[in-house]
Amino acid sequence: MSRMASSPDLRITMLIRRNTEQLRTVFYFLTLVSAMLSIMLTFIDIKAAKVLFYWSFYFSLAGILFNRKDVDRSRLWFLAMLAILGASKLIWFYWEYYGGPDYTTYNDYMNAGKRLLLVCVTGYWLFSQMQHFRAKSILCIKYGLLTAFAAATAYGFWQYFSDMHRVEFALDRATISAYGYAMLSMVVLFLLASEKHSPGSMLCCLAIFLLSWFVLMQTGTRNMMAAYPLIILVVGVLQFRHFGLKSLLAILVAVGVLVALSYKPIIKPKLDTTFQEYTLYNQSNGNENGSLTTRLAMWQVGWWCLSAHPLGMKSEDRTACFQRYVDTYHKDSVSMLYEKVHLHNEVLDTASLQGIQGAVVLLMFYLSLVVYALRSQNSLLLAVMLGVIVSGLTDVVFISRELTVCVALMLVVCEMWNALTRPRVTHSA
Repeated sequence: MSRMASSPDLRITMLIRRNTEQLRTVFYFLTLVSAMLSIMLTFIDIKAAKVLFYWSFYFSLAGILFNRKDVDRSRLWFLAMLAILGASKLIWFYWEYYGGPDYTTYNDYMNAGKRLLLVCVTGYWLFSQMQHFRAKSILCIKYGLLTAFAAATAYGFWQYFSDMHRVEFALDRATISAYGYAMLSMVVLFLLASEKHSPGSMLCCLAIFLLSWFVLMQTGTRNMMAAYPLIILVVGVLQFRHFGLKSLLAILVAVGVLVALSYKPIIKPKLDTTFQEYTLYNQSNGNENGSLTTRLAMWQVGWWCLSAHPLGMKSEDRTACFQRYVDTYHKDSVSMLYEKVHLHNEVLDTASLQGIQGAVVLLMFYLSLVVYALRSQNSLLLAVMLGVIVSGLTDVVFISRELTVCVALMLVVCEMWNALTRPRVTHSA
């Protein structure tokens, strides 16, 4: 009797286990594919990218609920860095605004913080399940990123041949587009470089470098035009033992050729404009409008406001502080043009609103992930983080809805790639 009774129980247990395995597979790949498509469509269709990002979160949440016991906590530290950065923005927002007349759910900092926390949930699910689907995950990530790069590059060339003033992809902002595209390009370049070393793979890397740098030049973003080849050289030297003299010389020759071809039509006008605007800023005391003069004025007034309010303040209070500075010293008036948007420097913008404590959180995020990337020999992650830091010198990455999601998802994907292709690398909890 006991054997007869146990037989149906065993069949039910096996059926439940089989259905659980099927649900895990379905939710994992739906999450991963949605995340990869969200990265790709950031440069082509931002509305579709946003929808797919939320779907990736929903699929991951469902997967966690159906597989509560099957989790991997080895990368909670990695996700904690993203979570702390996102939580710092939410805490600041509710501390300063909740219950006040200026409270609104459309605040960009609050939404950026929320999106970072959602990416943490997605990353937690993907990290916990990726080793169950190692081979297929590697293929999905590789060809997903290659497709994303190819699609973004094709879209950039289409805009270039359409005689647009600056390539800006679907983001309608050339600077933000340049930062995101540069990070995506570097991820793809180092993904191919991390595979088996061969002349063919190096030629592909060189082609990716030339195509992407050309597109970046058409965005007109001086920061990334200069930093892009330098980041690639730094990451290549630090992370690749087989980088070699030939590879270094090939990149230097490619850089030299591209600089020579682009100097007169692109680089020289940008250099001339930079020097002219710097001179104009000094002569006019920051009262004449220009791309660089406005940034210099905002940074000057931003530091003044930070010294007056080291623990932070509301955006509206910062605007009043800027106005008080301009009225008192009668200079840097162009700082008022874009102050309500952001201060075009990630650390200063964060510090002026969230206070010194907010800046410390941001700097710890930078430092911890860069050190982690170096120690785990994760060239993809290191390239993205250096891109984030360099971009943050003249802009604010974690305020843009599109770039916040795209960069955070790329960080997760970079860690997945390193873990799946280098299984022997240990990661501290």
